Amino acid sequence: MPKEVRRIEYSEIELRHALSLYHSRTTGGEATDSRVSGIRVMGGEDFSVVAKVSCPMKDEITRQVFDHATTVAIMVLFSKQIGIPLPKAGHKMLSPTKFGGLAMTVKYHHNVLKGKMPGVTMALTDTATAGTGVVERT
Repeated sequence: MPKEVRRIEYSEIELRHALSLYHSRTTGGEATDSRVSGIRVMGGEDFSVVAKVSCPMKDEITRQVFDHATTVAIMVLFSKQIGIPLPKAGHKMLSPTKFGGLAMTVKYHHNVLKGKMPGVTMALTDTATAGTGVVERT
């Protein structure tokens, strides 16, 4: 089955916009009600994002930690908001970039067996090649 792999890089500015959008949505405000500054990506593979979040409506500034799973959800929400299509069934992974941003890797396995392919039969030859498949024309 074909596997699609995409890498989408988000700058630090885009990460700030994404965190701001998420914070506004979770606090019940408009998308422009929060400001995010002082971003720091901390940790290794399962990193967290630490940010200074200000809310002018409430006149408060707080330091918030966004865990890895929340950050993935934030970037999916942001991608949807700005029009980047992501497959629902795709596996999404984030990694920090050198310049303070994030990179999302999306892996999606296309299931060609569900589609109709006239004249083509998919057959597995043995356990050594199981999963790779062999295409035979009939």
